Amino acid sequence: MKRWLSCRPSFQANIDRLGRHASAAYLLFMSKPSKPPRKHHYVTQAQLRHFARDAGRTQIHVFDKTTGKSFMSSILDAGSENDFNTITEDGGRLNFEAMYDAVDDAGAAIVAQIAEHRSLSWMGDQQVLALADLGTVQMLRTKLARETPGVLVEEMRDLLDKLGADLNDPQLAPPTDADAKRGTIEAFAKRTSHRNSFLRLMPGLVEPAGSARFLISDHPVVFTNPFPYGDHGLQAQGILVHLPLSPTLLLTWHCPTIVARLDRLLCTEGKEHATLRAYGRGLISGEPVAISDEEVERHNVVQVTQSRRFLFSHAADFSCIRDPLTTEPRSGQRDALVHLGRMGEGPPPRRRMPQGWNMVVHGPRDHCLLHLEEIDPDGEGITARTSDLALLNAAAQDTRLDYVELYDGPRQRRHLGQVKLEVLANRGPGWFRAVHFDDSLRALDRHISETSGKKMG
Repeated sequence: MKRWLSCRPSFQANIDRLGRHASAAYLLFMSKPSKPPRKHHYVTQAQLRHFARDAGRTQIHVFDKTTGKSFMSSILDAGSENDFNTITEDGGRLNFEAMYDAVDDAGAAIVAQIAEHRSLSWMGDQQVLALADLGTVQMLRTKLARETPGVLVEEMRDLLDKLGADLNDPQLAPPTDADAKRGTIEAFAKRTSHRNSFLRLMPGLVEPAGSARFLISDHPVVFTNPFPYGDHGLQAQGILVHLPLSPTLLLTWHCPTIVARLDRLLCTEGKEHATLRAYGRGLISGEPVAISDEEVERHNVVQVTQSRRFLFSHAADFSCIRDPLTTEPRSGQRDALVHLGRMGEGPPPRRRMPQGWNMVVHGPRDHCLLHLEEIDPDGEGITARTSDLALLNAAAQDTRLDYVELYDGPRQRRHLGQVKLEVLANRGPGWFRAVHFDDSLRALDRHISETSGKKMG
């Protein structure tokens, strides 16, 4: 992956420099002239103009998930709300819209250049960094991102109420609108960790091969994970992060584990996996990879399901998203990015997991799924047999794995952290056990098991 690696050496210096500029921008917005604009965008006008319906780039088609109706809007009005970035409290007003100006200007420039070149191969350190900052800020500034903490607080209050807590306690008070807006300012000023998470991912482009086109939403940075056990977070292994740049260009940041898999595939001879090989070659070169209409529509469905309320398009036809609104129960108006689980319940089922017993292995550099042919209920830790010998031997090379998860179909049954895999050659091919990497803690586990008849989970 030479294109990507060549950009890495001076990243940290650029990150530190950009962090200082972010602090300066945060202070600058407070000294802007009086009477700043009241209409504040959570999706920038510059971004929406790439999806405009007209040559003058002033109009756009909008679909409202709550009503199921579409309408035409000016780009000035789309993706915005009056005083969205204004704090009104104790008789004073603080408009922090200008806080985003530097990032918005840099983001608009980098997207325009990508659209012009239709390639990422020309980018250097500064451009890769600007792209990461664009993704970070766009992810943090939306209405859905702002509303999520309040939703979680309300869910926690409901839980505490059932446990008998006094909800009149000031420490349990829900956040005000001003609190939520201050949280947005803080998230912007402290966004370095999110930006670093973007920088560990490799950006690539895809374009439609047919007539289908990408649309964009009011929460346009969305997440997918091709692995049935994969989570949706910037640090999750296997994560793919998508941002539509125009109706004919989609930017995707790729987890290093996916890049490594494509790299290994391209290092082998053969004609199998032609589609993946073409994708890998495009990712390395920085050129867009052509995808089918079906794949474009799948990306659009993700925009539908992960948006808050509104979808934006250059075209008036939103028929491609009406089916997911009917068949996907989570496709209506979304009120939060995440929700609290119910007390006493385990993790929700992962419906894409294969049937039978499987172990998911997460290491510091890679991850895999081992199908289990047999489990020894009396064995130490998780003792089992798999026919995936190559994967088992590769995973066992790590002396300290992050964690393993045992699944029965879609349901997680056990979770063990800080483990290692020991291959049990004396028991036959494929036998192994997942145990704590620290031998002293492992001895304690055995002692407790012997004295209590129970195993530490």
